[in-house]
Amino acid sequence: MKEKTVMLLHYITGLGIIVAGGIHLATVFLLSPYHLSMEFDNNPFAVLSVYRNILLAGTLEVLLVLVAFHGFNGLRVVLQELYQGKTYTKAVNIIVSVVAVALVVYGTRTILIAHQLGQG
Repeated sequence: MKEKTVMLLHYITGLGIIVAGGIHLATVFLLSPYHLSMEFDNNPFAVLSVYRNILLAGTLEVLLVLVAFHGFNGLRVVLQELYQGKTYTKAVNIIVSVVAVALVVYGTRTILIAHQLGQG
């Protein structure tokens, strides 16, 4: 993928983070009374009940993907500015991509498990 396209995606994900974050906050704070959304009755697993709402779980997933791409692409750009070379650039691209995909897979797994636990 061309660097120009990657940077365009970087800017789009930045805007997407703002939109998805707004939807997430609206879901948490506006769909139910504030005191109920923050009340967990001293139960350490009560937060899992929040995942019953598929819209909330979905916005968390979207935020995970957008923040992962945006953050790791920013790290990739910074690392490429430190040193330039064809082999170094290729290694940075591969390593950052693998770590980003691993983070998204692990985060998605966590969201799905929390959603399933929140159902029962």
